[in-house]
Amino acid sequence: MEDGRELDLTYITERIIAVSFPAGCSEESYLHNLQEVTRMLRSKHGDNYLVLNLSEKRYDLTKLNPKILDVGWPELHAPPLDKVCTICKAQEAWLNSDPQHVVVIHC
Repeated sequence: MEDGRELDLTYITERIIAVSFPAGCSEESYLHNLQEVTRMLRSKHGDNYLVLNLSEKRYDLTKLNPKILDVGWPELHAPPLDKVCTICKAQEAWLNSDPQHVVVIHC
């Protein structure tokens, strides 16, 4: 993204994207940066993206994208195995349903 922004957006593959924000990011900065990410995703992928929220943050992300799977867990803890399975199954189902679909992992 742009210099000076408090986020890290990385294409892991052409269809799997990771987005993270620093722990000390203010709520206002977080929401502003999230809106920028949403604009970029919509311009590049239209409505073909699913956000997997692995973050402990529980803001109403559905206002930015209605396709949200909220599976977060407390920061600095390993996720329970059932959540790992849920995440993997959701990604597989979404990606297999359309070759244009991408997954955005928000952490």
